[in-house]
Amino acid sequence: MNDKKSSPPLDADLLEAFAAASAPMTPDEQTTGRMREKLFQRIHAPAPDYLFVHSHEGEWVTLLRGVELKLLRQDEISRSFLIRMKPGSRLPPHEHALEEESLVLEGDATINGVLCLPGDYHLAPKGKPHGWVTSEKGCLLFVRGAAEQRTRP
Repeated sequence: MNDKKSSPPLDADLLEAFAAASAPMTPDEQTTGRMREKLFQRIHAPAPDYLFVHSHEGEWVTLLRGVELKLLRQDEISRSFLIRMKPGSRLPPHEHALEEESLVLEGDATINGVLCLPGDYHLAPKGKPHGWVTSEKGCLLFVRGAAEQRTRP
């Protein structure tokens, strides 16, 4: 059985011999344009089953004065998002329906009393509340946690 997807139609040595025996030729402008367009479509086509959110995409939503959220992905259980905090801003205490992971991308954030700087990671266990999240100089956080967060009164 000849499976066209798994085996080449011609032997590699034969293809090399044909290429060596053929005179090089320059395609016309129309052909060059079609080839270029197909190549760019393949390069810029989204990879199947992958999600990309580029920095210029998505919407920043104001949560509190000086605090914005940009949703990256959400399903029935969890969500991934960015939090942008201006200098001096803060988030109130809250509990976690699932584990919540935070990574400081820029600036500074004091989370549960611990100063975190770029590259620092924080894991808040499921069901365990923490205090205020504050930022003295402003920050950008990547957060992954429960689809719906609840704040304590």
